[in-house]
Amino acid sequence: MQPVLFRRRNLIACALFLAVQAAYTPACGAATTEPWPKLTDAQQKAAVEEMKKFAQEARDKLGVPMGSAETQYFLFVSDLPQREAQQWATLLDRMYARLSEMFAVPAGRNIWRGKALIFVFSKKQDYQRYEKEIMHTDAGATAGMCHSSSTGSVRIAFHRQEDPMEFAHVLVHESVHGFIHRYHTPVPIPSWANEGLAETIATDLVPQDGRREGIKRLAVANLQSHKGSMGDFFTTAHIVDWQYPVAQMLTSMMLEASKSNYVDFINGMKDGLSWDESLKQRYKAPRDRLVTVFGNWVGVQGVR
Repeated sequence: MQPVLFRRRNLIACALFLAVQAAYTPACGAATTEPWPKLTDAQQKAAVEEMKKFAQEARDKLGVPMGSAETQYFLFVSDLPQREAQQWATLLDRMYARLSEMFAVPAGRNIWRGKALIFVFSKKQDYQRYEKEIMHTDAGATAGMCHSSSTGSVRIAFHRQEDPMEFAHVLVHESVHGFIHRYHTPVPIPSWANEGLAETIATDLVPQDGRREGIKRLAVANLQSHKGSMGDFFTTAHIVDWQYPVAQMLTSMMLEASKSNYVDFINGMKDGLSWDESLKQRYKAPRDRLVTVFGNWVGVQGVR
């Protein structure tokens, strides 16, 4: 795969995550460090019915014939052939299982409010109509958008891309954002950590020959073209195109060095620590030391 494809998809992913952040940050005030409320079985059932009602009303308004597939954790609504829709729904269940194992979510526990609602349209124009008429947003040139609300609901919509592997990658990437939104507390984690984890999990679950090596080469080239400076990587509300491969490689290194410390790092932020304090206290590596080790790990000297 050529690097241009990485860049094009990363622009899509960035646009998708903007929708996630906008749903529950400044407009909703500071996120609470209290855990998401545990719903009773009756409340979970009611939330699922609410999602199904929303999905049916959207289909009726758009006039697009769409079937549905329901798994333990997802409602998958699509006009794709049933067999293909089930294939993608199964991939999302695998993603949920992978993240549950990583973050020690007990097997079988559903962290969603009801279930995560996934729309996939075979035609780009139908996806854009959904975003405009149902979600009241401008989809622009995106391949999809994820809307995670302060109430805990997660709705993600896509249009089916021509390349099935690229579509699968983006599908997993955005669903990781939804999982992280619902994990533990409503506190959001910074863009570099969120995007880095989403890219890492998507690359693991949707293996493509040469992708890891291509991402590493791109991260190295991007750092070198910026003279080793990571810029506002750690502090920006939304990392930009060239920083995505860097975020994935940094996350990969952190996980390789200590998966348990990485989980503690995410938990620290979810408990209210700032990202830099969580790096020091939970990951056991202050930013300056982490950046130096990262530069050595990717083979770029003087990264800062």
